[in-house]
Amino acid sequence: YIAYWVVKVDPFFHYHKPDTAHYYYSLYNERNQNDGIIRQFDYDAMITGTSMVENVKTSEMDQIFGTHSIKVPYSGGSYKEINDNVRKALENNSDLQIVIRGFDMNYLIWDKDIMREDLGVYPTYLYDNYMYNDLAYVFNRDVIFNTVFPMVVTQPEEDDFVAGITSFDEYSNWMNLDSPKFGVKAVCPKGIDAPKSVEPVHLSESEKEILLGNIRQNVTSLSSEYPNVTFYYFIAPYSIAWWRDLVDNGSIYRQVEAEQIFIEEVLKCNNVKLYSFNNMSDITTDLNNYKDTIHYASWVNSLILRYMKEGKCLLTSENYRDYLDAELSFYTSYDYTQLNEQVDYEDDYNQEEIFRAQHGW
Repeated sequence: YIAYWVVKVDPFFHYHKPDTAHYYYSLYNERNQNDGIIRQFDYDAMITGTSMVENVKTSEMDQIFGTHSIKVPYSGGSYKEINDNVRKALENNSDLQIVIRGFDMNYLIWDKDIMREDLGVYPTYLYDNYMYNDLAYVFNRDVIFNTVFPMVVTQPEEDDFVAGITSFDEYSNWMNLDSPKFGVKAVCPKGIDAPKSVEPVHLSESEKEILLGNIRQNVTSLSSEYPNVTFYYFIAPYSIAWWRDLVDNGSIYRQVEAEQIFIEEVLKCNNVKLYSFNNMSDITTDLNNYKDTIHYASWVNSLILRYMKEGKCLLTSENYRDYLDAELSFYTSYDYTQLNEQVDYEDDYNQEEIFRAQHGW
């Protein structure tokens, strides 16, 4: 009887689409719910990546690209974890025509088969096709008492109950969940020192092999298998404070060398459009756009969508070397101490209005 209600309600969409006429489905658990979203929902476009895409609003994406999209982020997810799920989406949905995916450059030199087991037990029973291990879902105490029971018994008794589902604009959007602080005090509460003068660290031959294995398995493999799908890839723009740490330990050279290999491999794919916003210094040097060294606010996500559609910051075989030279030159010569004098807005969310005005929307 208990298993019947778990299957009937199916809060993780393992067996069927959500019954939004009778229940309210909260989207709240990426690893448990994304597989079901990918297999059961109707869509022709998707956006995926790590926490760098969690603030994306699919309503904006659909308006800009003319799509009907889903958002399936995997916070902290490895390249393999994300690529495996993009593959599953393509295998299960012949209507899928556009894949937007953000890439974290600090995950580049990871083994191609790494899965983030350190983030908790991976719910493999939801991702395979074996019925026998579904017992871990249908008799899951947390699912039964904390999810299904409220959906069936508690919530419908509330006066203001309305059946439905969390929007993809809200799903995993940490701007709404955390009310984070932005600015230099949030990113670097102890201030920012000038980086030390150290010996450059370069990419080793063994690291190159690891890097190429990761890229070829988890970044470029799908483009040749699905030539009619357009892949929009972008390099997530980390803040100037992140770059400062690379300069401080000399690994910025290693990082840019790895990025070059990544770009050269991706540019071999005819149906991939690759973008980078690292040289938009008005974004990366303004810490009012960041809550820590890497996580940017939702208005940056909005700009990324617009710029990709407009073809701005597109990397090509003709311009990528100039891009890399400019990137290395800027971040190795920047006066990092000036960040200590940066205005830190009392109301962090005023930055969105300022940012939108600066970029013309």
